[in-house]
Amino acid sequence: MKTVFGEAPGRLDFMGGVADYSGSLVLEMPLSRTTRVTLKEQAAREWVFTSPTEGRCVVAVGTPPAEVPKWVRYPYGCLLLAGRAWRWRPRAGLVFSIRSRVPVSMGVSSSAALEVATLRALEKLAGRRFTGTALARLAQRAENEIVGAPCGLMDQLASAHGVRGALLPILCRPDVLGDPVRLPPGVVAVGWPSGVKHAVTASPYATARAGAFMGKKLIERATGRRLAHAAELTPGEVRSFSNAVLPEAISGRAFLARCGGVDDPLSRIDPAKVYGVRAAVSFPVEESFRSQAVVALLRGATAKHREEMLRAMGELLFQSHAGYSSIGLGCPETDEMVAAVRALGPARGFYGARVSGGGSGGTVVVLLKKTAMAELAQLAAQLRFSREKLPLLQ
Repeated sequence: MKTVFGEAPGRLDFMGGVADYSGSLVLEMPLSRTTRVTLKEQAAREWVFTSPTEGRCVVAVGTPPAEVPKWVRYPYGCLLLAGRAWRWRPRAGLVFSIRSRVPVSMGVSSSAALEVATLRALEKLAGRRFTGTALARLAQRAENEIVGAPCGLMDQLASAHGVRGALLPILCRPDVLGDPVRLPPGVVAVGWPSGVKHAVTASPYATARAGAFMGKKLIERATGRRLAHAAELTPGEVRSFSNAVLPEAISGRAFLARCGGVDDPLSRIDPAKVYGVRAAVSFPVEESFRSQAVVALLRGATAKHREEMLRAMGELLFQSHAGYSSIGLGCPETDEMVAAVRALGPARGFYGARVSGGGSGGTVVVLLKKTAMAELAQLAAQLRFSREKLPLLQ
């Protein structure tokens, strides 16, 4: 009986986050913390899923994904979709042993790490190989179609293709990978978990996403311009639109009467809800511009202007954090964390910070000098919002 394993890291969202669904440029880096999935063939024709934190679940062959626990749907969905894509089925039953050091519900893509690790193990088991970004795209389908989480492709791409110690530029249209760009020597980006649980399936994320696609549709209707992605617009263009074209807010009912719906299959418009469509469109457009600016700063940096470059990057991070709040994805705890980093400032080696991933809690990314790590650890101990042990993530 064959035994194989696959391993994949969580990711730290340096910039971009929820702008991915609007075709933005985002900047991602893999964590040192990984998830490992070991697959072992067994004689019994059934799927067994085990996890030290979740327990054990036995699934009969042919069981619909909706009938299994949510944590099982991630690897089970990967098995089902890979089998269909390859026209392949395991020759025997399988035991999926899952061990992860990636924090769950902390905005560092524990789900993407599990999906990518599972698919890497399945590649070995099946003797097949995904090419290009096909593995990441199948992992995203598992999360969208099987788990029911409306995530973009950013997380899976970062987990599958990220380079340690470097930012991976991803143009989310949907999967254009740029050359990794390294941070300057002596400077790091770390994840500071807030202790506030985050979920992509939660209402604020779904509302922000729907608002972005509603705003895009309103712009198309008013201008006659067809946009494949909202981030094709520039910040100046969005600011130039009148309230008649792009209102600050609109009810789902009024939007549906005007436009009929959106072209995003993962968004559902609630007629009774009010959506802040201007902010929802502005954020990804401006975030893409900020990501471009960070890449340009890093690639054009010189030793003489290093400090100016780092301060400018820090300000872009602070702007990004404010953008999350504007679309309803902030929270008091992460606001306090970012404010604490701002108060310490560049003189103490702290350049910038922002809530990352899906927002509404999760993890704050901090740009700082390596020499300031001890002070950040002290700050984390002072501002801890839960009883969990929340180490800094690199």
